[in-house]
Amino acid sequence: PASIFMGDCGSMFVGFLLASSVLLGQTGGRSRGVFSILAVPVLILFVPIFDTTFVTILRKMWGRKASQGGQDHTSHRLVALGLSERSAVLMIYAFAVCAGVLSLLVSRLQPTQSMALILFFTIVLAIIGVYLSKVKVYGERDEELASQNSAVFAFIVNISYKRRIFEVFLDTFLITLSYFTAYVLLFGSFENSGNWELFLKSLPLLIVLKLFAFLAAGVYRGLWRYTSVGDFITFSKGIILGSVLSVVAILLLYRFENFSRAVFVLDGIILLFTVVGSRLAFRLIRELLPVSSPVDGRRVLIYGAGDGGELVLRELRNNSEWNYQPVGFIDDDPLKKGKVINGLRVFDSNGSLQDICRDKNVDEILISSGKISPQTLQNIRETCRASNVGLKRAQLKIEPLDFE
Repeated sequence: PASIFMGDCGSMFVGFLLASSVLLGQTGGRSRGVFSILAVPVLILFVPIFDTTFVTILRKMWGRKASQGGQDHTSHRLVALGLSERSAVLMIYAFAVCAGVLSLLVSRLQPTQSMALILFFTIVLAIIGVYLSKVKVYGERDEELASQNSAVFAFIVNISYKRRIFEVFLDTFLITLSYFTAYVLLFGSFENSGNWELFLKSLPLLIVLKLFAFLAAGVYRGLWRYTSVGDFITFSKGIILGSVLSVVAILLLYRFENFSRAVFVLDGIILLFTVVGSRLAFRLIRELLPVSSPVDGRRVLIYGAGDGGELVLRELRNNSEWNYQPVGFIDDDPLKKGKVINGLRVFDSNGSLQDICRDKNVDEILISSGKISPQTLQNIRETCRASNVGLKRAQLKIEPLDFE
């Protein structure tokens, strides 16, 4: 869908001019403040600004010149994750549309409300940027040179184990955003009312207490990519503890005069959604993106659609060194026929294994279950021999090791 028109700079100028003209007509040529004057053009060009900033930071970290060309832009990294070029460009278009809609809202909302929306949009793009930064677009040789020549790259690598610092900063923004949103939902525009003073004087206290509650509940012990239901319970404990501490502290310090109890209830609910959403962001992005299997990988059919088969599938997808391309599951249980596991269909093995291998161009069958009877295993061997298909067994082994 993207095409070159007047070059990149010319395209940006035309797009900026058209978008600004629309906003100019909406506001009648007048702006209500300096914030709108500055925010609207920045939002119109938010996506190219984000891409330029993203590439510049990463290139500086890798010891490369910011002006040096390369395939390390946002679109290139999306393609490397498995998206087609068309899908990658459409995704960038979607973010540009969101930024454009946000620029329309900025011209109508109060500055503080606009800042909250811009902060939320920036946090979303920042999380996506962190995820895209993990995509390998440079070779191992480039990484060695970067570690030797770039002090910034070496510094980032050395403090990577202290990434909790960045989580604390993120949670600080989320706590502020949730508390502000709770006030807006209950009272509307409150910048010129007494609630604004209550918000400002209680916000620092809430940030400190809720960060302490997160630390005490163990929110900062987990890894984002492995977030599970157990972590959701941990997040809930931390948020409930933080809300209780906040209410008690405000009761002791300010006797809860003029404060609304509903604000703290709504704040806790919003904060729960934002914290869980931020931690699930990496898994959500990974699930939404198409699975990139090796193009020349051996097409494999996984025998056994149980827990073992799902474990084998995740290992094959997460570790490209196996050079396998899973095409489906096969199971003896007729109740599983037609079901889908992680995007792959489950086939019935009763008398149709040879046809499935032929239709799916299967190169190998990988047995994941240890509960297959000897007779069934013999039938699989005969089918593989007749179809010229390889046969292997995948199993998790726990074995003792010698001390010497």
